Amino acid sequence: MRVLDPQSALLTTSEVHQFLSQNPPRPPPRKIGSYKQVNLKDYERLRDDFEHYVTNTVPFIARYPPPETFIKNVVPRLHAFGLTKTEALGLINLGLGLPRGQQQQQNADEDDQAQDVNGEGDNNDDVDDHAPADGVDGQIPAEGEEQPEPDDRQFLSLVIEELEERFPGEEGEAQVQQILETMREEYNRAHAAHASANGDTKN
Repeated sequence: MRVLDPQSALLTTSEVHQFLSQNPPRPPPRKIGSYKQVNLKDYERLRDDFEHYVTNTVPFIARYPPPETFIKNVVPRLHAFGLTKTEALGLINLGLGLPRGQQQQQNADEDDQAQDVNGEGDNNDDVDDHAPADGVDGQIPAEGEEQPEPDDRQFLSLVIEELEERFPGEEGEAQVQQILETMREEYNRAHAAHASANGDTKN
């Protein structure tokens, strides 16, 4: 037997997370007769380590749309830019071009507000009320507008080999931006398709 495409079996972190979420561990089998009981400790440890990684390092993948819509459509479009499958999956795993930190920041803000209501927050009397808040130079994004992730361009050079050589000059920089925009476009499209299929659209 000959392996024709070794990359065909690659999976994203999102796909593995979805599979494990939909297939919880089975209870350990009872010992029957003289058959040796299966030791599931390594399997359970692997699941725990993976869940810890997702929760603490890449929590944003839990909000990814279903792989059969998002990943199936975005990978061929990234191939059109000359990216390999490994590079495309690397972009997806890191969430480059996608909203990653907004939800965590929103949750932190809600916790701070709850503490203030309960009188548990820090005393902020010395804080300048006119200091810039979210955004650059005090600019606050409009409601519903997502802040861009500042490190996307930096991470891109770590995922795509020889980025500067493959995408040189202003034309190459424009293609790099198109790659990030393609990620966001297919992400939003997959979310919309999933919401529509589940009757979760807003009138």
